[in-house]
Amino acid sequence: MADFKLEKLNKMFKDGERADSKLFSEQRTNILLRSGEHYNKHRQDRVIEDLRSRGVISRKQKIRLTKNHIHRVCNIYENSILETNPDTVAEPYNKDELQDVKEAQIANDIIDWVKECNNYSEKQENFAHDYTTIGETFAIVRFDETKGVDYAIDGETNEKLKTGEFVIDRVFGFDMKRDPNARDANETKWWIREQMVDLEDFKVMAKEINNVGLDPEKIEGSHKGTYKIFDGATGEYRECKDQVNVRELFYKPSIRYPNGWYAMFTDEMVIYQDELPYGIYPVITEGFDELTTSPRSSGIIRVCRPYQVEINRASSKMAEHQITLGDDKVFIQKGTKISSGGYMHGVRAFQVSGQQPVIQPGRNGAQYLDYQLSQIREMYEAANLEFVMADKEVIGDPYQLLFRSMKEKKRFAKYAEKFGRFEKKIFETVLRMAKHYLTPQHIAKICGPQELPNVQEFLDGESPKYQICVKPQSGDIETKFGKILGITQTLQYTGSQLDPEQIGNLIRQLPYGNDEQIFSTLTMNTDNAMNDILALDRGEQVQANVNDDHEFMIKSLQHRMKKSDFRFLNPEIQMNYKMKLTQHEMLARQRAQEALAAQNGMIPTGGFLTTVNASAFNPNTQRVERIKLPSNAIQWLVEQLTAQGNLMQDVGELPADSQGRVLQSPNLDVPQAPIQLGPQAQGV
Repeated sequence: MADFKLEKLNKMFKDGERADSKLFSEQRTNILLRSGEHYNKHRQDRVIEDLRSRGVISRKQKIRLTKNHIHRVCNIYENSILETNPDTVAEPYNKDELQDVKEAQIANDIIDWVKECNNYSEKQENFAHDYTTIGETFAIVRFDETKGVDYAIDGETNEKLKTGEFVIDRVFGFDMKRDPNARDANETKWWIREQMVDLEDFKVMAKEINNVGLDPEKIEGSHKGTYKIFDGATGEYRECKDQVNVRELFYKPSIRYPNGWYAMFTDEMVIYQDELPYGIYPVITEGFDELTTSPRSSGIIRVCRPYQVEINRASSKMAEHQITLGDDKVFIQKGTKISSGGYMHGVRAFQVSGQQPVIQPGRNGAQYLDYQLSQIREMYEAANLEFVMADKEVIGDPYQLLFRSMKEKKRFAKYAEKFGRFEKKIFETVLRMAKHYLTPQHIAKICGPQELPNVQEFLDGESPKYQICVKPQSGDIETKFGKILGITQTLQYTGSQLDPEQIGNLIRQLPYGNDEQIFSTLTMNTDNAMNDILALDRGEQVQANVNDDHEFMIKSLQHRMKKSDFRFLNPEIQMNYKMKLTQHEMLARQRAQEALAAQNGMIPTGGFLTTVNASAFNPNTQRVERIKLPSNAIQWLVEQLTAQGNLMQDVGELPADSQGRVLQSPNLDVPQAPIQLGPQAQGV
């Protein structure tokens, strides 16, 4: 069992801080550069104030202008990552195994619950901001027992007990110190998080974490007089009082420490230390651009910074020329006099006595303009954003437009995939912790009471039966556009060959046409068949519904029973499948019998007489005459022929063995040819 002494912990912290001191300065400066604070703020304010009040500036003062293109570059990268709308979901390893599907469903419900508790859409933007601006993004996952809803009252303290929630902490890169011997992010043995905590909060936290073994005087005097901290809002270091510099060590599980190690300490005392709960390492990190032989990373601002310096310098020189040499100058010979010569509409005249004056136009610093524009263009090229400066031609073909958009997005694929890996690691850690911190009742509350029988299997599983993956959602405009083009083209060329169920499933995939209420009738049979099959796989007995589409259900059940894993199911489950298949076949046969019985019933004789395109011999007149039949009789005949044709078509689409069972009945004699008129109606 490890036991880190205070001297060792403080040495680890100082060594980690010393290893990346230059990088920390760069990361703090990046925050200022993105926000437009490129110079000393107070000095720049004095220059602007003098220029506004007096119209001139002192020769000792220098003009410092900022044309902040770094902000735009960072926003382009950040928006390109977020516009893919990455979402972390759990998918079953085997989609045909009900247990894998169910465990993945529970995992997804837990992921959604954690996202809602942490307002993850906003936190995702913060992580993307750190990723592009600072160059590194860090998250620490923990289970906070003080959050959640009340569920009981402690009998001793009368305090309300909370259910607890998972918390995803955002940590800045310059607050994380690392193992100085590490040369790769995956090889880093430990990280130390540094944070400032109010003294009063620290006292409460220290007593709750470790009620015994801590000297109250040490807790009271655990803070020095003042600390100097970096304020990102002002870009300056400010002194803070009544705060404690608290550090947390997270040591990765290894051969030496199988369950890892955690320690909380200050300069003067060790507050708490023990193995990581359940051996789960909670620190997740990802970098923008890797630094070779270092576990740290840099951001895109490192590439843009030298160009931004030259852009600002050229802009400042242009402003300097405009202020000092901007006005036109008039040179006159000594003794020459200039006086007003009267006014006319739009004309102002002057009288000159002596030699004609010489007028020298003012300067606007245009000699620096080409250099400034070249630096801007080179900056965007270095940042791989040359398409931003290019003139885009108008494209009318939607496929060319989609291709160009996807081509421009491809340049961000590396950074988007790395950010996706970061989110994937976060929720993998959350689900590992959920198996230890959440109770069956807690998960049932998240997933619904109907999942209570399946919760224990999720908690007891040694290895997950799901895989965590990152999928772009349909919120991405290119994803939406591509889906629309692909599905509409499929419907255009094959729509007439698809049945309503297939068309409904295709419409479900459309980003703007997936309203379940509108198209639910097209996919109702698919949903019913899937629910029945899942229930049968669980061992339940599902009775056939008279109103089901029996032909569709027969095909779905036959398809499931032909799969290779069906023979490994419990014999009782196999018997349930056969019973349900037999029920649907009997109901389909009953429907066929009813159709034939209706065909042999009384023919309606109402309606007006209609002459049909057929003739027959009339024995009363002894002549061949046109046949006249009641309109209701003709309509009945058309409906019966249509029903008969649909019935035979549906039965013909069933598997061969099911066709025989459906048509096998001593009372069912389905004709194989269209119905013919009787002898009296046989005409020419």
